Amino acid sequence: MLNPSYAKASAHYRTLALSAQIENVDPHVRVALLYQELLLCINILTVQARKCDTLLLDPQAHRARSIIVAQRAGLNFESGELAETLAGLYAALASEFEDRLANPDPLRFAELRAGVESIAAAWNAIADR
Repeated sequence: MLNPSYAKASAHYRTLALSAQIENVDPHVRVALLYQELLLCINILTVQARKCDTLLLDPQAHRARSIIVAQRAGLNFESGELAETLAGLYAALASEFEDRLANPDPLRFAELRAGVESIAAAWNAIADR
């Protein structure tokens, strides 16, 4: 198990590395990178779900919430219907995520991960063009 101060420092440096990566990239690549980070959070929370009654206050939960909020904040609602569709998707994802945090179950996190993974794959395909 990681020393708590090491884990905190590691998370901080990972955040800095991600920030540096996404600062000057194509918006589609940025979204794909954020989905990779969200999947990483879900992986960690899946492991934590085996040990905890609630994950509402877990640092990875806060990180995942921030990613979902950032995804929604990055939408351009002037571009049309796609932004509205994605906003609905992010709202549903946030709701499902909160439900799993309140009632942790590794199998339910795995289901959530599968859904997020399929969305991430679509963004990766767009980003790779």
